[in-house]
Amino acid sequence: MKRRLFVTLVVVAAAAAAILANIVLLGRTAASNNPVGRLSPRAHLPAAPHWTVRPTTGHPRDEGADD
Repeated sequence: MKRRLFVTLVVVAAAAAAILANIVLLGRTAASNNPVGRLSPRAHLPAAPHWTVRPTTGHPRDEGADD
């Protein structure tokens, strides 16, 4: 009985420590002014090459191959 209680307490303490560590780490990253993790539609990508196949209008004629 005492061993089961001890194991339960150790598991609960480990889970609480993991949760607390996650909260602390998330709080630190949310407080920083670092742009990592902030998604933005601005992307400075180079233009597509001239040989790129452009999409056509209408439905593709693949007879549902990707279904």
